[in-house]
Parts: sequence; structure tokens; C-alpha cells
Amino acid sequence: MRTSEWIVAGYLLYLVVLAWTRPLGADRRLLVTSVALADGACVWWLSHADERFGLIARDWLPGLQILIGYWLSGAFFTQPMLRAEATLAGWDVVLFRQLGVASFTRRAPRWLLECLEVAYLTVYVVVPLGFGVMYLFAPGRPVDSYWTIVLTAELACYAVLPWVQTRPPRSIRMQVDIDDRGLRVRQLNLRVLGGGSIQANTIPSGHAAGAFATALAAGTYVPPALVPLMVLAASITIASVIGRYHYGLDALLGVLVAFGAWGVRLGGSGLGP
Repeated sequence: MRTSEWIVAGYLLYLVVLAWTRPLGADRRLLVTSVALADGACVWWLSHADERFGLIARDWLPGLQILIGYWLSGAFFTQPMLRAEATLAGWDVVLFRQLGVASFTRRAPRWLLECLEVAYLTVYVVVPLGFGVMYLFAPGRPVDSYWTIVLTAELACYAVLPWVQTRPPRSIRMQVDIDDRGLRVRQLNLRVLGGGSIQANTIPSGHAAGAFATALAAGTYVPPALVPLMVLAASITIASVIGRYHYGLDALLGVLVAFGAWGVRLGGSGLGP
């Protein structure tokens, strides 16, 4: 099995162990266990694929694993930890009031805020976009290295959720002046989150970690892609804070996790596939 596949298997095992050792309803315990076992079996089966279709599916499947890992982590959310939320909110008071982010949100041109909301919307495609760039243009097609970096960053964020449970700042109505600007793309983002989000906050931010890990992973093997993907990652991260999808500290920690995952992978194996 590839390193990235072992990472997925380890994460799934981690969730199953938590499901049976932490207070959790029987329905959620059964859901986590059954989905994790089925997903693990699928990963193992594809790791032995030798037909062309199987190999292509194996290369692209880790993108789906990110979503599965995210949704399964949401099964562990039971109630918000108010002290943790207060700590995160305290950092945002400094960011929004003392450093002027709140003033920017109220006074910035509407088109600029709409652009930030569009940037946030791209978070759903940035990972496969980065993979596609690497898949088409990287010498040697280092599929496993790419997914090792991205999966490490994303799943590390989701793995914290069972232990630190908070709501996103928009849910507690903290510094949501942006809602008064009547942004159309924001309404789309909120509808998407309403239907597809686990309605819980990940700290570190999976959005920031995934976007920056994608930029670093793809940019390492396709250098011309580094700058545009880093700009996109920075825009997603900034938009996630200004739009109140994440706290400022979430985003900062997510960026650090991405650089950590990238550094560990490259430090342990060099630049090869």
C-alpha cells in the first residue's frame, strides 16, 4: 500500500477506536464503525488494482477520503465547549476590533468582498485542481507524495474535532457585520454549508490546511503552479476568517499544519514520487 493509503487506514482505525472508547450514541458508533470498515476495505481493494480503471480510481480516490474523513469526524460532535469558543472569540476580538478587520468588512468595496466569497467557494475544488495540475504536468507523476501531504494536513485537522468541539463564529453570531452587505455569493456559500457541512468548527482549519497543503504539494512538483495556488490558498484562508466561517486562530493553525505536513514529507523522502 502507498503511504497515503496507510494514512487513510490509520485515520479510519483511529475513529473506530474513538467510537468505542468515548461516550457516543449507539447509532453514531455503528455509523462510524460500518463506514470506516467499508471504506478501509475499499482502500485495500484498490491498492491491489492492476487494471487501468482501477489504477486511475486509486490515484483519484484520496480526494473522496477527505470528505469521508470530514463527515465521520462530525459524528463525534455532541455539544460545544464554551470555554474553547470563548478563547477563540477572544483572539478574534483583537483581530476584528483592534486590528481593524471589522472596519474593513463594513467599508470595503462590495466587489472585493464578493471576490473573497468566490475565493472561499473554490475551497471545494482546490484539492482536485491541484491534483490535476500535478497529474498532468509533474515529471514522474508523484501521486503518493501529493496525497500524503494533503491527507496528512486535512485529516490532522479533523482528528482534533472529537477532542475540541466548537461552533463556527457565524453560528454564534460573532462579528458577522458582513451579513449586512447583502453579498450574493455569500448566500450561495451559506446554502452550500447548510446542506453539506457538519455544522461544527475544525481547529485547526481544514480549509486553510487543505488549501495551503495543495499549493505546496502541487507547487513542489510543478513550480510554475506554486505562486497562483499560494495566492488562491491565501485568499481562501482570508475569506474564511472575514466571512466568519472560521476563527482567526483556526486559520493560522491550519496554515502551520499544512507547512508541517509538507516539511515532514519532503524531509523524510526528498522530492521524489
